[in-house]
Amino acid sequence: MSTVTLITGGARSGKSAFGEELALRLGGLGVLYVATAVATDPEMERRIRAHQERRPAEWTTEERAEGFASLDTSEYFRKASAILLDCVGFALNSALYHRLSDWDRPDAAEMQSVEEAVSRDLRDLISLCRETGKELILITNEVGDGLVPEAAVSRMYRDALGRINCLVASLADRVVLMTCGLPLELKEPQ
Repeated sequence: MSTVTLITGGARSGKSAFGEELALRLGGLGVLYVATAVATDPEMERRIRAHQERRPAEWTTEERAEGFASLDTSEYFRKASAILLDCVGFALNSALYHRLSDWDRPDAAEMQSVEEAVSRDLRDLISLCRETGKELILITNEVGDGLVPEAAVSRMYRDALGRINCLVASLADRVVLMTCGLPLELKEPQ
């Protein structure tokens, strides 16, 4: 029986390292790592490289920010015991980057359409992993605890990610909040 785990937390809370340790325990070396981040500048390149260096070399990495349900066509997906997606926040960010027509004056209908597409994609991935018996670990960012962002698009992003996180948490068997490198179990498998 597969388990869906959502790991959330703030920046540098230890969520990725915790997710990687969990994936190693659940899937051993048979892990498919779905990387959603895109290197847009040297600082982001360094972050991505640090994540790559921390993972076992035997894990397979699939770089994609959407179309998660189509992973079932991947030979790597079929061979994997566990899927680790890092992270939901970057998947939403990438979808917005490619689909919003005006960042300075974001359209609410466009934003809602993107949010619905990302939500559907994640729902489909969860269903796919349950159907195929794969362990699924999803990492996301908790962005609602900070200051209210000044820019409208940032507020819309924060709100959309909050709603997506709520959806995924409701579908997950286990939800873990990371803070100061420590896991706090919010929801445990029944």
